[in-house]
Amino acid sequence: MAKKQTLKTSYGIAELYGERFNVMPNVRRIELLDISPAPECPHLASFPELAPIRKGALSTNCGKKGGVCSIRNFITTEKGQQFGPITTTCPVRFYESGLVFEKIGETLLGNKDAEIAKEIPFLMRPNAVGADEDDNSVEDVGRIDMVMVDRSGDRLDWCAVELQAVYFSGGAMSKDFPAIRSHAANSIPMPGANRRPDFRSSGPKRLMPQLQIKVPTLRRWGKKMSIVVDRPFFDALGEMDKVEHISNCDIVWFIVAFEEDDGSLYSRMVVDDIRYTTLERAVEGLTSGVPTTLPDFENKIRGKLGL
Repeated sequence: MAKKQTLKTSYGIAELYGERFNVMPNVRRIELLDISPAPECPHLASFPELAPIRKGALSTNCGKKGGVCSIRNFITTEKGQQFGPITTTCPVRFYESGLVFEKIGETLLGNKDAEIAKEIPFLMRPNAVGADEDDNSVEDVGRIDMVMVDRSGDRLDWCAVELQAVYFSGGAMSKDFPAIRSHAANSIPMPGANRRPDFRSSGPKRLMPQLQIKVPTLRRWGKKMSIVVDRPFFDALGEMDKVEHISNCDIVWFIVAFEEDDGSLYSRMVVDDIRYTTLERAVEGLTSGVPTTLPDFENKIRGKLGL
């Protein structure tokens, strides 16, 4: 009888300050753990139009504590190490070379060089409706991440953009650092804590309310919502009926993936697919799940009560 293969798996760092964790030498990993101040973010530097203003000037330095752009599944078996697909934990990872913004502009506005306006106020407190726009007491309570605008025609043509990275649950990334510092083998240091991408929190709890609040108004205005997610995130959602033509959709999903060449220190983002859906079908996909059975549910109750 064949010996059952042992399997160890957990999610760890995929990209650290833009560099592929499983390609860089361990001395470089340790160097990046201790680097200060934060180095330039290659994804932001490749599309500086969206760089934030810090200390009165545009800054392309990484603004994410710890510098982790993305995570992936680390799998160790008796035959060696394997790695799952990259999934994004920082929305700036989607900025790479402006590729996805060109695709959004081309698809929705017919202009791949459309301009981008960030953080546009969208919702206002009910008692502020009709107030003077210059009144400082008017407080915005909702914003659209980005609006892409085509000014080449006689009118302002635009679409809304939301970038959705994934949260993770489990041990903090800093728990991996001791294993990295002490690693001396030729293999890749395994994660120092159990964690996983929390697609349920990122989708139904974060993205869905944004869509339910914003898309109905955008639909009345005759505007589209574009959403950028990566392939693992989209594949974790339930099935969504798609519509065949953009004119019949409310939401355009831009699904990206990350290609890796063996010798390259950087992965390359590509637009893997574009899907058209209505708001209603998107909500179904974000909230769908297969109910557990009654016996399994009651066994979980017994486990919690120690029965």
